[in-house]
Amino acid sequence: MAEKKLLIVDDSEIDRMLLKSILCDEFDLIEAENGYVALEIILKKTEDIDAILLDVSMPVIDGFGVLSIMQENGINNIPVFLITAEATKVNIERAAQFNISEFIGKPFERDMVLTRIKSKLGVVIKHKLTEDDIKYTNIYINDLKAVYKKYLVNLGEDHTHYARMTDLMKILLSKYSVITAGIEFERAQIEIISNAAYFADIGYMLIPSNSIYRATKRDETMGDSLYQSHTYLGAEIIKLNRSAHCEYFVQVCTDICTHHHERFDGKGYPYKIPGEKLSAYSQMCILVHEFDNLFFRYREHSGKQFDFVISELSQDVGAVNPEIFSLLSSSKFNISMYYNAKT
Repeated sequence: MAEKKLLIVDDSEIDRMLLKSILCDEFDLIEAENGYVALEIILKKTEDIDAILLDVSMPVIDGFGVLSIMQENGINNIPVFLITAEATKVNIERAAQFNISEFIGKPFERDMVLTRIKSKLGVVIKHKLTEDDIKYTNIYINDLKAVYKKYLVNLGEDHTHYARMTDLMKILLSKYSVITAGIEFERAQIEIISNAAYFADIGYMLIPSNSIYRATKRDETMGDSLYQSHTYLGAEIIKLNRSAHCEYFVQVCTDICTHHHERFDGKGYPYKIPGEKLSAYSQMCILVHEFDNLFFRYREHSGKQFDFVISELSQDVGAVNPEIFSLLSSSKFNISMYYNAKT
């Protein structure tokens, strides 16, 4: 996957230099010294931008002015991080009007900046998991799962759906590591990524008085913005854990929470990010979610029913990367055995 390209918009040359020193080893960077230069780049689409780091306080046209013009021109598919010395209540409320919840505080903290941007863009953190990382991550997963499962049960939702998603992710990730050249997940990574899929919809916990069933049915009284907000709200829940030992899980899980409704053709939500810019595991999560919804309802899980579900899913052209979709078909035997063992 090519390096992600970031646009840094800040009238302070010193702040731009500081951000470049933090990000230059991980990202392709371009910069704008004011809002007008930034808008010229954004509106004319002279660069393929994956995210924008946007200073709130700039002369003539500030960060919110840039966001307003982007909104007027229908540009809502680029994740934005607002740079501010103080995330005040007013700024947070104004940012929410543009569906933005990401702030980068000044002075910049290197690890925090890198982790939050990588999490949003689905860039895998490059570090080897230690025994303590695995130990404390599993404790966190089990504690969080107990809380979320209780929430699902209280609403009368099928928590076993998310458990099956976890198991299906293990099957696909194992297959992906075998057939994909140059990309291999270690066993501990597969366990962590698979468990992250369990929490894909955890953001609904922050949407009061609406069950997952109603949200799935897209109750018109909720509105699309509220319906879609469970994606980044889920990421905010996961990011409450700031333990260094859980960093990999938090990165993966916030990615899945945020992007599991994006599409390969760029027509998903909340950011309309095309599939080539999404992590492989966030697309797998999309796929296993839809597959289980269709396949589990059958009393018998035969090869014929498996093929029918694959055929149904294939009708939604552009939903996921064809390479990811092929993992499902090639895992037919293991998946059928898994479901038959469950019934």
